[in-house]
Amino acid sequence: MTILPHFIPSDWFHFSFFLILYAETHYRFKYLFSYLKKNEPEIIADIPSRVTLGAQIPVLLILKDADKFPVLIKELSIFEKKRLICSQKINTKVNANYKDISFFINSNNLSPGQHQFDIKISYIINNKNKNCYADNYRGTSHDSLPIYISRDQLPSFENCIFGDTHTHTNYTSDQVEFGASLEATRLMSRAMGLDFFCATDHSYDLDDQENNYLKNDPDLKKWKDFKKTVKNLNSNPGDVIIIPGEEVSVRNSEDKNVHLLIYNSDRFFPGAGDSGEKWFRNLSDFSISEVINELNNSSLALSAHPSEIPPFLQRLLIKRGFWKYQDCIQNGLNGLQFINGGGNSSIERSKNFWTKLLLQGNRLTGIAGNDAHGNFSRFRQIGFPFITMKEHYLHLFGKWRTGIYLKNNKRDLKTTLNALKSGNCFMTNGPALLLEVYTANDRYSMGEICTEPVKCKIKVRSTAEFGSLNSIKIILGDLDKKQEIIYYKISHEKNIFDFHQEIVMNNLPEQGYLRMEATTVNQCQAFSNPIWFDN
Repeated sequence: MTILPHFIPSDWFHFSFFLILYAETHYRFKYLFSYLKKNEPEIIADIPSRVTLGAQIPVLLILKDADKFPVLIKELSIFEKKRLICSQKINTKVNANYKDISFFINSNNLSPGQHQFDIKISYIINNKNKNCYADNYRGTSHDSLPIYISRDQLPSFENCIFGDTHTHTNYTSDQVEFGASLEATRLMSRAMGLDFFCATDHSYDLDDQENNYLKNDPDLKKWKDFKKTVKNLNSNPGDVIIIPGEEVSVRNSEDKNVHLLIYNSDRFFPGAGDSGEKWFRNLSDFSISEVINELNNSSLALSAHPSEIPPFLQRLLIKRGFWKYQDCIQNGLNGLQFINGGGNSSIERSKNFWTKLLLQGNRLTGIAGNDAHGNFSRFRQIGFPFITMKEHYLHLFGKWRTGIYLKNNKRDLKTTLNALKSGNCFMTNGPALLLEVYTANDRYSMGEICTEPVKCKIKVRSTAEFGSLNSIKIILGDLDKKQEIIYYKISHEKNIFDFHQEIVMNNLPEQGYLRMEATTVNQCQAFSNPIWFDN
């Protein structure tokens, strides 16, 4: 018989938690060895994955747990192919639980295209001079960080803004993960050409005590501070809009834990079913419908990554489940964040789930996010607990974007939320789309319903950064036959970056919808939301 170490109860849960995050490496199971743990704060350098030529490139330095391990940051040095690009004296002593420091590189001194920056961090801890590259984790590559410097702004059309709809900040902070601050995330958004992001921190983190993630705070000081900080940051007109949100753990129709994105709610919704905070307490506080029914008209509710497959240990220990068809057709659910910054197979599986719902007449808006916890240029994650680290380039902030068309180009929180709610938006990791349907007298945008359409107009735009246009499809959803067909398709063999077309509509079914997809030669994709018709 094997004698197991004496773990505290929640350790069994946390064994399954090593997910999408800046890796918290100081926590470990009681009495169990951790190769990853070291007597230093986590020190991480990060940069945006892309900027436009002429923009200032922010270099972000994040320190976590320096209250336990005070450190003096001396200098940051940026190299490319062993050539010094710039250096910055910091000379700052850090002894806080979380701290970020930033400085800027002038991109005008660099050529357009792909770059790889080696970031050297010089610091003093315990009276010893040390250096690390990219981060001070054990088990990571410490390789250079990639960034694309584009000649062009993000491809767009008039009145269109872009954002990431699922982002975690340092208000998500617990035994295994943490994100970057709201201020740092806004800084990165600005550099990348984003106009907004949705800060959707975990419900089971937002109700913690400010300095103790193992204890809940009945006064919700952390959540209140989050709301206050967002409001203050949004008080600067013309800057990146922060949509305050929450990723709530809720019960689905099988009493399994799934995640619900809530935007702009003045009420906090607890959800600790999959937090692993208490042994065998894995039933979330609310069901999906119970949360949705309590929201007011200024709030939105969308399923988070509905087709993601939870790992076996999460299904076993913390009762993680899937969004089922019946979960998504509840009154009040506004849509699905079905693109979650994953690979092509994940996107295709999720898109199929969305279109299955559409073909049943469910008018659910599709949006794109990345579920990034920090991770602007490279994803870092714990592999085998306490022993190995993993790195890759999925789930990076801003890689997948939701493009929203605003009425009169009025850029504020209310207008952005209303456009999201109406479905006048598209999802992309490259080209911009515009789909409109015309009747004899009126024009209709994505998310709207029309009668007797006579033509549609489409626009697609890309840049050298994402590649020339390859394939453009108009897809007809037939609600009578419950199937989608390709209504119009064109492929390009030349370097076409702008495409406009007017298409006469005929032989349409009684009820259905039109939506658009586009791809580029660089395998970037974009998906419109549907325009519905009822003849």
